[in-house]
Amino acid sequence: MIDLHNKTPDQKNIFPLMEERKIGFSLAFCAGLMNAWTFFHAQTFATVQSGNVIQVGYRLVQGDWVAFWFAFSSIIAFGLGSALCGVLMTVLMREGRNFSNIVLWSECILLFIITVFSFSNTVPLAFLAVAVSFVAGMQGNAFHKDHGMLYGNVAVTFVVQMAFNFMAQSFFKKNGINGESNLMWAGIFFFVLFGFASGGALGFFCDKYIGNNTSLIITITSLVLITIFSNKTNLNTDPRTGATFV
Repeated sequence: MIDLHNKTPDQKNIFPLMEERKIGFSLAFCAGLMNAWTFFHAQTFATVQSGNVIQVGYRLVQGDWVAFWFAFSSIIAFGLGSALCGVLMTVLMREGRNFSNIVLWSECILLFIITVFSFSNTVPLAFLAVAVSFVAGMQGNAFHKDHGMLYGNVAVTFVVQMAFNFMAQSFFKKNGINGESNLMWAGIFFFVLFGFASGGALGFFCDKYIGNNTSLIITITSLVLITIFSNKTNLNTDPRTGATFV
């Protein structure tokens, strides 16, 4: 367990930028937007693979093979995105390089290509939804902590569990992990949940009332802003330790 209270004088933050709470919220917001687009257009989930797994069983019994294969393909695509990102992160970290910007720019480029295909109507939307799941798998593997604590910006179930767990713990004990407030940790996880919900709500509203691909455009814009912010901050960050130097 990392001791948050014994920092060296030249370190402002021992956790990497991508583990900060505002970034966790922003990435969860993007995940909600991606889910809004895939569910609205293909009735599959970009990030919530538990929903797709349930769909696989449901569609199998129902005998709807088209829906079955798209739900199944979304699961595989998410896994492949996670695996590819894992290889990329391993290689970059061995070289002492920060992987955050590369993964984020890769997400932006892939989502831009998907959006172009969607506007052109040259590829069925269900196939593009599978591609969005691939991007979500990359994001989920690369960024899944907040303040050093696992939270998952693409998976909701664990976040709900931890939010209510820490809230309940706060009734019995003020401080928990690393001597920090259990109520604070509950707030962090509820904040991430709000990111999911607000992204999903905004994405669905925009796609229904403004334009079919507005949610993807907002996702790309948000990821570009995160990348720019990450690039400026990481100029003074050690890619191996995540230490930010004064």
